[in-house]
Amino acid sequence: MKEQKWSRIVGLNVIGIFLYMVGIKCFAAPAKIAPGGASGIAILVNYVTGFPIGVFCTLFNFPILAVALYKKIFSPLFAVKSAGSIVLLSVMTDIIAPRIPHYQGNPLLAALFAGGFMGIGLALVYLGTSDTGGITMVGLIIKKHIPHLHVGTLVSAIIILVVLVSGIVYRNAESILYAVVTVYVSGLFMDRIVNSANVEKLMIVMGECTDRVRSIFLEEHSGITIVRGEGGYSGQTQRVIMGAVKKTDCDRIQRRIQLEDPGALIIVSEASSVIGKNFGHML
Repeated sequence: MKEQKWSRIVGLNVIGIFLYMVGIKCFAAPAKIAPGGASGIAILVNYVTGFPIGVFCTLFNFPILAVALYKKIFSPLFAVKSAGSIVLLSVMTDIIAPRIPHYQGNPLLAALFAGGFMGIGLALVYLGTSDTGGITMVGLIIKKHIPHLHVGTLVSAIIILVVLVSGIVYRNAESILYAVVTVYVSGLFMDRIVNSANVEKLMIVMGECTDRVRSIFLEEHSGITIVRGEGGYSGQTQRVIMGAVKKTDCDRIQRRIQLEDPGALIIVSEASSVIGKNFGHML
């Protein structure tokens, strides 16, 4: 089980970083689009000086990651995984990307596809419980010292600043507009994928073998609550098991319950939000 978990984490990060790299190097940079954040700064620096995008991202992110670790904003495990993701992104961007064809066509299409690839890539890295660094970490570090600061507002302000600067660097106002499209599409894809993957299911089980059903949930490391109910027709008191489970685990748990108690009544509904008890946390 642990090996499967780590292989999933590694797989999500490798695929996600590759897609993110394609968005940056194969679509955004050739179209003179700097979509904010560390990657946008790296694209601008590369345009002006020729400095490698991947190397810049590593040099930019590692000090930030070190400070975040020192301030205990992230766990050591998360920091190690993020460091690996940052290095992998640098290697892919500077070594693999030059061997991949770069899109040289319509800038609007480049902006759309750059945003799509970047959003999907970041979502997969997020689901792999890692991060590629960037401006978000800067915001979290600042919030450590200024608790009332809204990280989202700060990050958005920096992204807007980078986008505006890109128009000056490229001497083209359209670069700003295309960057806005890329940022919007990237956020759209990322939110949709992450929200879909994090959907939880609410399972309600009523049956005769509640003790055995309870053990199934516990073996699957799913939190449950047992309430006492009363049958509408029989009037008999019975125990009802309620549990919030991940979407990916729902079918497996349901099959196990049916094998253990074929007569059990199982109700599965989608929970729009599950907060607390380790639900909704990445770090």
